[in-house]
Amino acid sequence: MDKPRLNLLISAEEIASIIRKLADQISRDYEGKELILVCILKGAFMFLSDLIRHLRIPVKVDFVRLASYGTGTKSSGLVEITKDIETPIAGKDVLIIEDIVDSGRTLVFLKERLSLSNPRSVKICALLDKKARREVEIDADYLGKEIENVFIVGYGIDFNEDYRNLPEIYYVPSFEQEKGKD
Repeated sequence: MDKPRLNLLISAEEIASIIRKLADQISRDYEGKELILVCILKGAFMFLSDLIRHLRIPVKVDFVRLASYGTGTKSSGLVEITKDIETPIAGKDVLIIEDIVDSGRTLVFLKERLSLSNPRSVKICALLDKKARREVEIDADYLGKEIENVFIVGYGIDFNEDYRNLPEIYYVPSFEQEKGKD
């Protein structure tokens, strides 16, 4: 199969600027608090890596991996934890780190699941938001940028495990036309 044509959507410089602004806001809001960052694997690992280097506050980091099963490019809406956090979060502030808010189902599931452990707070930091795809009501407390309903790859975001290594974010117009939504 031919590789799809990639069109630049967000440059590495713009990503870096977005991350610095998010880190400044998070650092101010959580100063003097015990913050635990919970990164959703695999897509958000690059975002977390860059974000944490710009934070001016001490943080702990943990990871969660979630799967939603379905056919093709459409999720079933059922979310399963395939790797859970290991850090105790009771009484602590938790910030979920996500690459992109899409349907919202995964974030609603994770936020509700983490809340069962009685943290002081659970908030969401997302690099990108595709509001046009929202199926449930949820918003990021810290948001980098809203984007149109296009299929994207790069900067940790993959298609069949390819393209994660790209330092920029690209949209793939031919994939949208041929395959439908992501």
